[in-house]
Amino acid sequence: MDNFFIDKLNVTQDYLLDGQQLPFVGKEGFYRFDLDTGETQKNPLISDLRLEGSYSSMITIKCDGFRISVYGNPSRWARMDNLFGLKTFEQCIGVYNHILKGFGLPLLTKCTGFTFKVARDGARNIKVYNGAIIKHVDFTRNLSVGLGNEKSFMKALSSHSINRSIQPYLYPNENTVEWYSKNIQGNGSTYRYVKVYCKTTDLLKHQKKHCKGGTEQDYQYYEDLLQYTVKNGVVREEHSFKREYLARNDLCAYGLVKEEDFKKELQVITEIRQRLEVSKMSFETIADQLLETKICTNRQSANATQMHYLMWLHGEPMVRNTQFKVHKKRLLQVGIDISQKLDISRAPLRLKSCDIIEVKQLSMPDWYRKPKVPTHDFNPKTPLRLVA
Repeated sequence: MDNFFIDKLNVTQDYLLDGQQLPFVGKEGFYRFDLDTGETQKNPLISDLRLEGSYSSMITIKCDGFRISVYGNPSRWARMDNLFGLKTFEQCIGVYNHILKGFGLPLLTKCTGFTFKVARDGARNIKVYNGAIIKHVDFTRNLSVGLGNEKSFMKALSSHSINRSIQPYLYPNENTVEWYSKNIQGNGSTYRYVKVYCKTTDLLKHQKKHCKGGTEQDYQYYEDLLQYTVKNGVVREEHSFKREYLARNDLCAYGLVKEEDFKKELQVITEIRQRLEVSKMSFETIADQLLETKICTNRQSANATQMHYLMWLHGEPMVRNTQFKVHKKRLLQVGIDISQKLDISRAPLRLKSCDIIEVKQLSMPDWYRKPKVPTHDFNPKTPLRLVA
């Protein structure tokens, strides 16, 4: 699926075993005591148990007797890096089941059907599936923009909004651009999150932690990885789909949902790149450009759109009404987003057509340590330690 793989996966599953409880698994358990009635809660509240594997990889699990929860990055488990990761939900669940088996817990299973129950508000029915439920998933892929072009690429992307005018935020160091950001929205989105960042910077930031306990060959491998990302100008494109999005779009049932179901939403960065891949034009010929590309069918409409472009160019305020949306849609097709404040350091860049940056999907080198789904028996007391 366009070289996307899964970078993070949070999953839960409820179990009803004829009234019997599953073993409690967690760091701590708490019983609530009601001071008024003197009643003590029957089942304890279980806190998360964080498991640290080799190379400082981390997975969090919990079982409160009825529900199993597993959170983390299955593509990074027991690996030095996750430049390339596991591509399917089934592979990722395979990693989680490998860990659960070591704790004597039942495995996460695929959904095969569902029933309905009345929601707490009584106003609607909600689906109850008979298998594992996905609470959060990150899809990611790597792009090669060429040696030294990462920051220019970020600045170009940050000149465009996505979806319904979701504003971008470019970090001060120009190594990351994000949408649905708490830097723009205050609290961030509970629905989506999109980010593009320089992978070399990320690898350098975590080098000490990822190489912890490694051999001389491990250290050399990590250095080779750094050189590879520098040479290719690797940027990471990351899409987070959160609980509310998955539930609302009925994409939460493991076994019933497919990776391809996310394909349309994973194209938002590609759409920006396509808008930027336009021929170079002078400021005076926007109307001609619109006519030549048949975006506008007559000179009057082309001139009207050019007028909005010139107002944007000179920082004039514009009323964001229906006409504004029409002109914005036209100008987006020639690589200009008038919903964004003009930043002259970003706006002039064009990706392919000006031969400044050529964007490619990154290929995996022959020496890369590929991700694998573990098959041997797992003993939680030996290869990992518990983290407070």
